[in-house]
Formats: sequence, C-alpha cells, structure tokens
Amino acid sequence: MSIYARIEECKVMELLETDGDITQMFHPSLIWVEVPEGVPVEQNWVCVDGAFSAPAPIIPTEEELKATALSTRNLLLSAANEATAGVADAYIAGILNEADTARFKLYAAYKLSLNKITQQPGFPVSINWPEIPD
Repeated sequence: MSIYARIEECKVMELLETDGDITQMFHPSLIWVEVPEGVPVEQNWVCVDGAFSAPAPIIPTEEELKATALSTRNLLLSAANEATAGVADAYIAGILNEADTARFKLYAAYKLSLNKITQQPGFPVSINWPEIPD
C-alpha cells in the first residue's frame, strides 16, 4: 500500500492511501506524488520536486499580537466589571463589610493592572498578566 499526496501550487492538499494505480484513478491534470515510506507528511505541507517539508510557522505581526492582547484584556476587564457590578457605590458610601471591601480593592488593583499592560516593557510580545482575584 502506498501513500500519495495531491499537490497544488507546491502544497499538499490531500493524502490518499491506495494499492491502485494513481495515474488511472484520477484526471491527469491532478498532480499526485508518492510519499516516501516513513515521511510523516500532512495536509498543508510543502512539496518541491518530490521533497516534502513542514510549512514554515506563521509568526504573527506586532499589530496582530497587540490586537490579540487588547482583546484578551477587554474580556478580562469585562469579567472583572461583572464581578464587581454595583459594589463601587457601596464602597464609596462606606457600607461594605471588611471582606467585601478587601475583595473590591483586589479587583480595583487587578483592573488597574489590566489597563496598564500596554506600558509593560516587551508589550505586546511579552505580557505579564495579573492574577485574577479569588
């Protein structure tokens, strides 16, 4: 049994394992290359002159990293805001008990840290995310 890779523009589009004659099974315009035994080829691999290689890793741009980081930050801020909804007025009025006051202050510090991630050295490549309060 042989494994064949269908190639389009030097890219593996699909794999087929068969005992049949690949040249008789498909239209001649399709390009099929036999995969050497033991080569772990996958879809999207590159094939040039019958040699297979894994695709180059996709490295996000700094703008893409920044957009992802800000989106994550905004989701975390939204969850933190939900966790403290309505508590700010009670804190200002001084009617929270000691445990609720401590929890509110932890969340306030957390939200401030989230808003300052853009000021961290190395942002957006390296981010030290603050811990979510318990």
